[in-house]
Amino acid sequence: MREKAMFKQIFYQSSVPQLIGSIDFKRIEMNDAFYEYIGYSKEEFSNMTIPEISYPEDLLLDQQLFSELINRQRKKYQMEKRYIHKSGEIIWGMLHVSLIDVEDVSFVHGQIMDITEKKLIEDTYRINEKKYRILAENSSDMIIMHDVDGTYLYVSPSVESILGYEPDQIIGLSPYMFMHQDDIRKIKEQHMQASQKKETVIMTYRARTKSGNYIWIESAVKPVLHEITGEMTELISVSRNIQQRLETDSLIRKSEKLAVAGQLAAAVAHEIRNPLTSIKGFIQLFHASNESCSPEYTGLVLDELKRVEEIISEFLTMAKPHQEVMKQINISAVVTQVVQLLKTQALLDNKEIILEIYDRLPLVIGDSSLLKQVFINIIQNALEASKADGYVQVLVHSHDDEIAIIIRDQGIGISKERLLKLGEPFYSTKEKGTGLGLMTCYRIIEQHNGKIKIQSEEGEGTTVTIFLPMNK
Repeated sequence: MREKAMFKQIFYQSSVPQLIGSIDFKRIEMNDAFYEYIGYSKEEFSNMTIPEISYPEDLLLDQQLFSELINRQRKKYQMEKRYIHKSGEIIWGMLHVSLIDVEDVSFVHGQIMDITEKKLIEDTYRINEKKYRILAENSSDMIIMHDVDGTYLYVSPSVESILGYEPDQIIGLSPYMFMHQDDIRKIKEQHMQASQKKETVIMTYRARTKSGNYIWIESAVKPVLHEITGEMTELISVSRNIQQRLETDSLIRKSEKLAVAGQLAAAVAHEIRNPLTSIKGFIQLFHASNESCSPEYTGLVLDELKRVEEIISEFLTMAKPHQEVMKQINISAVVTQVVQLLKTQALLDNKEIILEIYDRLPLVIGDSSLLKQVFINIIQNALEASKADGYVQVLVHSHDDEIAIIIRDQGIGISKERLLKLGEPFYSTKEKGTGLGLMTCYRIIEQHNGKIKIQSEEGEGTTVTIFLPMNK
């Protein structure tokens, strides 16, 4: 009797929904937790049955398993089962049913663990997973999940259109197997940065296609962190083919370079005309006098020819296509050459360029031809913005670990709204400008790990500062 009273107390006071009854369910008892679970009071449920609150599809399986239980084909069973709450909502329970024999009398004992919240989370996860999979499988970008060492765990179908491989062909392999040998070291360093700093990194490299060709790929790689430990568990990358973009950038750069060269043609022609006039005069003098040339006169002629040669060399350097070559350069000398080249054009427009170089500056790593293109473009813009009898100031000095090239004009200035859009393609402050020149300047300076800062006030002029890192 004591054990029976103890069981009864445990049954009714349990916070787990429970029921116990005869195998024919003519006698059945539920505890308070059960009524709370289904939302009915004891009185409300007195004229109802379990099948009435059971989800029809689950009831069939429950009845089949219960039949096997009472026929002694199994001692107990459990199943996930849906119930209809009094509010009409569907609730989930993990149903545990067992057969209990007491003094030759069999009883059915059932208890339900509420798993509604767990199922909602699982359903939400499945819905989200389905959405993300649909996005991944229909994206033109390659969406890839990597192990911490970079191994491919999942690859979206777009890899076939970009690299030519089927996803199954590269899952389990390392990305380094498909990278150009010259890019692997840099990418490993960036991989280490993502792992240690746990931050997103942008990687640009050449990847080998199935046909054996290499194309340029840009990947945004983000680490996935464990919720509790904060350790990296996977990497997710979104990659795209930027081969066409790079080729377009190259064409824009060449086009801009030729445009700049065309603008310089008039100034160069004028600059060459002066020494040629002197040379022509000396030759006519020699021819008329029928005398041998004196060393003094031949020296002047040679100096003038040398000047012509220098001007033509500078012009050809800007006009001809070249392979990008990064090496140590004297930035002061590069700026000086550009200023000398543009001074004639400025004088033709009744304007002046004032150059000031402070201290002996360290060398920088860069491509002198590309940097000349930048300086010419920006100084020309400054000259065009300046009024007649105005001047453009060019300052070169060191600033912390950088060299600053400051180009300042006394022009009409630029409004704040227009200043924000500078550097965008096809946006220009000039009436017939395309905006591609300044956009090209931005990209060239970015390639040199530098930056461009533009400050302007309407009516007071514009200051463009180019920062280039020193070579230590």
